[in-house]
Amino acid sequence: MKTIIITLISLCLTFTVRANSPKTLDTIYANEKMTTALFFPSDIRQGITGSDNFIFTYNREQQQNLGLLKATPGNVSNLLVITTEGKVYSFIIKYADKLKKLNYFLTITQSIGDEKGESERILKKIEQEGTSLSDNTHEELVHSIKEQGFLQKSSVALLKLPERKNKKKRKKGMSLAIKNKVYHKAYVYIQFEIKNNSGIDFDINYLKLFKVSGNKKRKASYQELIIKPVFMYNLPGKVRHGETAKFVYVLPKFTLDKNEKVLVKLKEQQGRVLALKFR
Repeated sequence: MKTIIITLISLCLTFTVRANSPKTLDTIYANEKMTTALFFPSDIRQGITGSDNFIFTYNREQQQNLGLLKATPGNVSNLLVITTEGKVYSFIIKYADKLKKLNYFLTITQSIGDEKGESERILKKIEQEGTSLSDNTHEELVHSIKEQGFLQKSSVALLKLPERKNKKKRKKGMSLAIKNKVYHKAYVYIQFEIKNNSGIDFDINYLKLFKVSGNKKRKASYQELIIKPVFMYNLPGKVRHGETAKFVYVLPKFTLDKNEKVLVKLKEQQGRVLALKFR
């Protein structure tokens, strides 16, 4: 069986691992209907999922030990979390229509290692843990540490640039805007902004992009093709009343024909939807 490398999708960090025998990675289940809560022994510094059908959110401004996981139907993936104490946690994450457990209280003993600099040992341990997974699963977990680190650094840089676009959709106190769109190498970086002045919190179910063509009133000619992001940075799980959230989607580079546009759909868990089109 091919070896599986669950990469650390961040700023090219490396780790050292305790020299105990390998153990199977814990599996955590999530869906779009409920929120799965993960409580860590110390505050979260970074948390990243390996597939876009999972969203892991945590407080980036005021560090806390609580992380929230949601999922839509799709492939098995992985979750990697680094705490402020330098502890590294790795999990297999799966979608489940019904959840038997909503709250996970984690202990230090569930950490797979410490952030100190010996990358070979951590990679070897992760490879050993991955050998019990199927080939289909392994393909979903293989990521390039250099590529993902580059995408994150580029997303952070984009949020610091002057905003050059302002394509916006407003609806009942909510607004969804595109503030920047940058083509770089094989990717398109899109900076989004959500403002909530609706009087109630907005719990995000999903934000999806589609390439659309034709006229929706003429169903035979209308087409929507989803554009899946390869990376998402700073996507919130909730935008409270009075708050503004800014985040970045990284998409594979695409082109639009004369009659094509990109449709963005932002859906709330309770059903509210904002949609805007742009080129």
